[in-house]
Amino acid sequence: MIAAKGRKAAAMRRYYFPIFHNGETQADQVGELFGAAELAAQYGARIARDIASDPEYDPSAGTVVIVLDDSGAEIERLELRGGRKPWR
Repeated sequence: MIAAKGRKAAAMRRYYFPIFHNGETQADQVGELFGAAELAAQYGARIARDIASDPEYDPSAGTVVIVLDDSGAEIERLELRGGRKPWR
């Protein structure tokens, strides 16, 4: 990324998106790069929406998408409950 004159380029950080579903955790070993935690949280919300829109999704499965930064700190927790999508 080339920064505009007088501006610093945003530092890209890696964020991870493990998914808790039916009592098991699906780890994210690769993650994604974002310039801000807010962008990573938006991406996490997109993952949650995609899961909830799957015709085979079971709302009683207790599914949670967690957004972690590269140090392992939790940035966002998106719980899928019976079709409610508070993260729109």
